[in-house]
Formats: sequence, structure tokens, C-alpha cells
Amino acid sequence: MSAEANAEQAEYWGGYEGQHWAAEQDRYDRMLDPFNEVLVGAAVESASDRVIDVGCGNGSTSRALARALPEGHVLGVDLSEPMLERARATAEAEGIANVEFVRADAQSHGFPTGGADAVASRFGIMFFDDPVAAFANLRTALRDGGRLAVMCWRDALENEWIAVPAGALLEHLPMPDLGAPGQPGPFSLADPDHTRAILAEAGFADVGLEPLDRPNRFGTDLDDATAFLRSTSFGKGMFEGADPATVERALDALREASAPYLGPDGLVLGSAAWLVTARRLG
Repeated sequence: MSAEANAEQAEYWGGYEGQHWAAEQDRYDRMLDPFNEVLVGAAVESASDRVIDVGCGNGSTSRALARALPEGHVLGVDLSEPMLERARATAEAEGIANVEFVRADAQSHGFPTGGADAVASRFGIMFFDDPVAAFANLRTALRDGGRLAVMCWRDALENEWIAVPAGALLEHLPMPDLGAPGQPGPFSLADPDHTRAILAEAGFADVGLEPLDRPNRFGTDLDDATAFLRSTSFGKGMFEGADPATVERALDALREASAPYLGPDGLVLGSAAWLVTARRLG
């Protein structure tokens, strides 16, 4: 593997952010697992499929794919060793043997040419330094007719999980960098025309985007959700350098803005994504 292509992302996900996701594995799974069923349905056509899960993180999607492939195999790849450690341990604890986890940069990793029936990803494909090169590399990993089924976030303003807390905090704190349009970041593929153009340039055909909306269980109550947000890189970036009085005003605003979303299942915020599908033809 060449780590240079996405060196900044490798450092980011190999450091605090990856450690945070590993430590909060159960919470992140509760937040994002509502997307798994659709992703598996789009990626899997046969019980014997070979699937690459890009940006597999703690391995929830890899395990879901593996359970749908009793005669197949899943290769989960990620840059974050802390998260891969959790992925391996959880798969072993659940007795899932048809999955393998490898630290690899999907943009440059030498996957066997034509060795996969499908490439899947749940929010792991927005961080490439060169997305055209990355998707072109993933295309070479697919057999002729092989499928791409990946998920990315729609615009930040459509996602309550970021819009609600950011809107409250921005009254008191500066906005952290979420990545410029077209640059690596959680919303780099939010523009559907931009995403279609990338995949077409990478050689994919039959590109389609389907909007998906799912609940995002952010925390058990306001205190739990607030503490979690402050522990994320996003929260740390916003609160960094703020004086105690400003911090308290910001937290009060955050709790007030979040309160309407509190219900029997805890603090539930909406999330808005694209299911992106395509094929390698020729």
C-alpha cells in the first residue's frame, strides 16, 4: 500500500479521530446502522459474491455484508488501525469467518484486477485526495459487470445531525473546517452532478443516485449527546480556545436547540444521504 496518496487522512484517522470512533463503536453503530440494509441490498446479488468494503471503520457494514454472503467473502479496508482492531475483534467475537480486514489506502492499493463482484462503502469514500484516481482504482478491482454501491452525505444543511448543533454553536463559536467543495471531507460528494462527473471520469457506467433519509440516534439524553459532541473532532475544534463564559453560553444554546428532538428513543436527529450505484462495463 502507498500511504502517501492520502497521508493527511491517514494521520487523521490513525490518530484521535480513529481512536474516538473505536471507543464509541456502539454509539456510531446505532447512529449509522439504519443505512446497512439498503447498502447490503444494493451491493449483494449472489450469496457467493466477493465484496470490498471501503472505509470499513469498525466493521459494521463488513459484518452485515458477510452475513448476507454465506458462500462469499468480504474484504474490509481502512486507513485507521484503531478502528480495524475493533473490526477484527468484533467479527471474531460474533464468529464471522468470511471477512478479512486490511489497512490499505483504497486510492492506491493494488487490489487483484477483476477480483471483486462489488465495491461497497457506508460513508467511507468522501475523503480521497484524488477521487477520480480512487474510483478508477476501485473500478479495476471489479469484474466486468461488477457493482459499485456506496453512500455519501447530502448537503450539510439537509442533515440535522450537523445542522442543528452547528446552527446553535455558531451563534457563539467559530465554524471548524468541514472541507472546501471538492476537497476531502464529509460533504465532498454532496453535489450529485459533481459525483456523477467523478464516476464517469473514473470509467463507471449506469451511475445513479437515490436519496435516503434515516434517523440518527445521537444520544440517550441532552447531557449524553452534548458530552459526545464535545468529544468529537468537530466539537473539539469549535470549543477550542473559547473562554468559560462563552462555552457555557454555547452549551446552553446547544441544549435549547436539541431539546425538540428528544423523545422516547433519546435525542434523534435526521440524516440525509445519497445511495450511489454504478457498474463496471468493459
